[in-house]
Amino acid sequence: MPGIRTATRGLLSRRMSVADVVELGLWLAIPYVTIGLAWAFFHVEEVRHLEDLLQTRLPAGGGMLAYLLVAALWPVHVLLPAVCVA
Repeated sequence: MPGIRTATRGLLSRRMSVADVVELGLWLAIPYVTIGLAWAFFHVEEVRHLEDLLQTRLPAGGGMLAYLLVAALWPVHVLLPAVCVA
């Protein structure tokens, strides 16, 4: 356990510029977006349900917004599937 603490402390004590933090965020966003798009692709029924709800408010872009919302909010459905079921 002390080895993990030492390694974590050494990693967190490293100085990073704003550009480094932005780059790290972009690199971490790649798997998140990839998993989200795959999730939305395989869970079409959720996209359709959300699209039906959004069509009344946004007729021109309801389908695209529904797909993007399901892709962006995939961790919520993984952690709380009972909340997302209609």
